[in-house]
Amino acid sequence: MRLKTFLTSFFISISIGFAQISGEDVIAKMMENPSPSDIKMNFKMTLFSNSKEKKNKKHFRLMEQIEKRYQDGEFKSKLLLRFIEPKEVRGLSLLNWSRIDQKNDDQWLYIPKLRKVKRIRPSEKSRKFQGTEFTYADFINRDIRLDNYSLIGEDIFRGNPCFLVEARSINPSSFEVRIFWIDKTYYLLRKIQYLNEDQENAKILEIFDYVKNNQYWTPTKKIMKNLLNGNSTELQVVDIEYDQGVKDEFFSEKYLKRF
Repeated sequence: MRLKTFLTSFFISISIGFAQISGEDVIAKMMENPSPSDIKMNFKMTLFSNSKEKKNKKHFRLMEQIEKRYQDGEFKSKLLLRFIEPKEVRGLSLLNWSRIDQKNDDQWLYIPKLRKVKRIRPSEKSRKFQGTEFTYADFINRDIRLDNYSLIGEDIFRGNPCFLVEARSINPSSFEVRIFWIDKTYYLLRKIQYLNEDQENAKILEIFDYVKNNQYWTPTKKIMKNLLNGNSTELQVVDIEYDQGVKDEFFSEKYLKRF
């Protein structure tokens, strides 16, 4: 009888403990993971096509990423993405400025063949970035305060028990719904499911591997899968450096043209 009472109390306590965890709590724990002041990395991008004309064909890109994060001031982060190879896309760059509490980040695209810097309008950020399955918005470091979060369940991704957290935009005129798989051990983001305006599963981002360098966790392989057309884009980190004292001059229109 005592054993039965103990087991009953044990499972009740677990249920209460789980009920006390909210979607906001899980997101807050994820954000507590240390992040560097700046990152410089090179990565290989592979585009997989599922069309009849290009069935199973692959296209490769080598890119560099420079990101700086701010502890105070008007900016949350600044990001530069630049194509290095192949020759036909070399120098094409995306510059992003994320401001605190601002819904629409500032983005510019540099087209080296035209020697032209084009500003990306907010209405264009849902478009695909240079033929990949990533959109311009996917490269934005979205402010977590722009969404409401709900804990909707649990799942396992590649052997990792995860919380399922639904994120919905607080803007009533904006339909933005994502579901996050966040592991229970280290509170790392493992997967994102994106819903479109028809509430269809439009695409999925899977994060396959993380490495820990000192105190920083870094995803080394990501795949964005388009569930509507079957295409996918893979990002594989080649090398990475942290806390190198990146200067603000990297994140200017003038610097884009130096390549």
